[in-house]
This record gives sequence, structure tokens and C-alpha cells, in this order.
Amino acid sequence: MRIIRKPSPLFYLATLATIVAGCQTSIAVKPEDPVALPFLKNTPNECYFLDDFMPTPDRMVSGRSGSAKLRYYVYKIAKYKDYQYNQVVLAFYSGDDRCWSLYEERYVKDNL
Repeated sequence: MRIIRKPSPLFYLATLATIVAGCQTSIAVKPEDPVALPFLKNTPNECYFLDDFMPTPDRMVSGRSGSAKLRYYVYKIAKYKDYQYNQVVLAFYSGDDRCWSLYEERYVKDNL
């Protein structure tokens, strides 16, 4: 006469782990939260102290054009004016490196 043993709970756990490991699972990733940019006017008489209130950009490029100093702030996902969840580039110029004027704003592409 042959005795058949009942499998241990560890056997069932190992079997379940093998089945789960063989299944492909997908994880839903939330899009990044957009950066809220302040509403800026594009007029020559405006003066912005950028270091005091601008959120940290994803990338910033600075340079010169003649006597004017330039800054380009790039945000991958931003809420700005009526445009939401867009890549936004804001360009500023300054004569004294303190007071900056906005001269160009671009909405590069829709990120969603």
C-alpha cells in the first residue's frame, strides 16, 4: 500500500509565486504634476525679479546678446495662462542682471 502525503502550504505558496512571476503586469504611471507659472505680461515696462518668484525650471539657459543678458526658462509640463500641460519656454532679457523683462513665450508641444 502506497501512502500519499498532502502537499505542505509552502508548496502552494511556491506554486502561486511561480504563476505570478510568469504573468506580465503593467503599472500605471501618473503624469508629472504641472508646474504653476505666474502670469507674466509681455510689455517693455515690466520688471521681474526672477530669482524671487519663478519656480525652478527643468532647464535654464543663460547668455548674452550685445549688452543684454538673456535667460531661457524651460518647463516640460506647466500651467501657464490658458495653456495647460504644455512644454513652455519663457525668455527674458536684462540690462543689470536684476530686473528682467519677458520678451518671448513659446508653447513647444502638448505633452499629453
